[in-house]
Amino acid sequence: MSVFGNAALNRRQILAGIGAGASAALVTGRAGFAQNQSGFTHGIASGDPLADRVILWTRYMPSGTSNASVNYQVATDSGFLHIVSQGQTRTSLKKDYTVKVDARGLAPDTRYYYRFEADGQYSPVGQTKTLPNTGADKASMAVISCSNYPQGFFHVYRELADRDVDMVLHLGDYIYEYADGIYSNDEITAGGRTVQPKHEIVVLDDYRRRYALYRSDPDLQAAHARHPFICVWDDHEIANNTWKAGAQNHNEVEGDFEDRKKAAVQAYHEWLPIRDNPAGKDKINRTFNIGGLASLIMLDTRLCGRDEQLDYEKDLPLRTLPFDFSDKDDPKAILSADAMKAAPKGAIKHIPVPFDMRGEKPAPMTDYTEISKLDPKALPQGFSYLPDGDKFKKDVLGAESRTIMGMEQEKWLDNELQASAAHNIPWQILGQQLLIGRVGIPMLKDEDIDWEKSKYVSKERFQAVRMLGSMGMPLNLDFWDGYPACRDRVYMSIKAKANNAVFLSGDTHNAWCFELTDSEGDNVAVEFATPSVSSPGMEAYIPAPPERVVAEVMKASNELSYFNSHNRGWMELNITEDEIASSWFFVSTVHAPDYTVSEGPTIRTKAGSHKVTKSV
Repeated sequence: MSVFGNAALNRRQILAGIGAGASAALVTGRAGFAQNQSGFTHGIASGDPLADRVILWTRYMPSGTSNASVNYQVATDSGFLHIVSQGQTRTSLKKDYTVKVDARGLAPDTRYYYRFEADGQYSPVGQTKTLPNTGADKASMAVISCSNYPQGFFHVYRELADRDVDMVLHLGDYIYEYADGIYSNDEITAGGRTVQPKHEIVVLDDYRRRYALYRSDPDLQAAHARHPFICVWDDHEIANNTWKAGAQNHNEVEGDFEDRKKAAVQAYHEWLPIRDNPAGKDKINRTFNIGGLASLIMLDTRLCGRDEQLDYEKDLPLRTLPFDFSDKDDPKAILSADAMKAAPKGAIKHIPVPFDMRGEKPAPMTDYTEISKLDPKALPQGFSYLPDGDKFKKDVLGAESRTIMGMEQEKWLDNELQASAAHNIPWQILGQQLLIGRVGIPMLKDEDIDWEKSKYVSKERFQAVRMLGSMGMPLNLDFWDGYPACRDRVYMSIKAKANNAVFLSGDTHNAWCFELTDSEGDNVAVEFATPSVSSPGMEAYIPAPPERVVAEVMKASNELSYFNSHNRGWMELNITEDEIASSWFFVSTVHAPDYTVSEGPTIRTKAGSHKVTKSV
């Protein structure tokens, strides 16, 4: 059970408002997501708070009609004696019977109670809070990401329902798209916590059913009922490793990617309490002014403008040797600068060649006739092609045109930073999905790793990755590390226009803190990253002692100040004019109903420093 006490409206009170029959189905973790029930089937939620309004959400299934009228009320008290905002809206099958309203006329920096009513039935009661208008001296937020239903229980959501914070940031992977048995935990699925539908979700009805399953979870419902959420998608709301025109986990058999993306985006907006962007539902970047204390700038580093991810196996060029093809029947290897100058320019070709690895240094094969006869998949023993790391870093990875956000959003971010600083707002907080800090490859030894427990990475694969590490390559090209030119442009913008920039990141399932530096070595910002709600972290990919993993990752990552490689949990930020303090909290397990909570370090960044200090 939790070690934390109850808040004013705790999880038990929230769940009391859910029908007993529904609760019984929900607790099992099975396919009990009210497909055939009527009434308020999935709790309530609020989100995208402003100083005078907030989005309210519920789902109402009418009995025997194709649409329904739903009333909402917002009050300053839980008994609804002092109602300050109310109204009516309609829902139908076209909206998957979801209800979303923008409750207006609210006071700034105020906690409210809200509920819905339809056909004489009342929803559970939720709490929400507006943002301060001006002159705020403090604010707080919880930060979470990566909630994978068949990987574990949502204990983190349960804890959030009892935490005293102003808002919750969900940085993506709210759902996962995989079929039953894919990227799941056997212990959890054996207990009945399996996905619906059973196949990979591709079309609109699939995405809707998957959201319905996730939102049936009582702990997720409790967290939504207690706090306003500010959300942004990552890749799994669509498909793994999404970019602007495709995804790693999408193929032609699954249809047109644009159709899949459109369906995923529609379901996301139906099921989450997010305010629609007038520019289109696929535009999710937006800014929240937290009382003049901080600009919360929410980015989309996944979908709207991202170039396709690079892949070491496909995009890493091989080391070549120049050959003089003046005599086409007998090309000669060019082995010196003088020979290069002497060769006719039009006769020079650079040919990938195997290297003899049996000596102290790799030696290239120089006989073109022998090279042309080789089968690349069956090289002589002791010979290997070698990657050209320098060319990859300069010409491929370092291409100036590569962007993780799209040029339109890059310009938008530049303007948002400038506007925030011009209004003397101390903090520019960038909520987004991927790590922007530089992460190197841990040079662990074979004996560090328990290969029998390695579920996702083979020994041969890890050895290949380790070779890349010896060349100074980044760990993951899906991170900002795969888009260094874009990162440089963002750092230039921050350096020129922001006051104090702090990046908040999800995606990795682990806890991180970086002091971010630009190409000149100057500190420009800090980054705090949250662990996952339930998705497995680095311990699942590198089953080695955590202390060894942490030591080697930190050794390979010069900007890294803190790293937890193996615990699920969440992060909380406390913001004042002078500093932002980030604290991490971890649950002992997500694979059993009972658990405990431990508190990790608190790391602070002072205004003007762009550095961090750590306290336990």
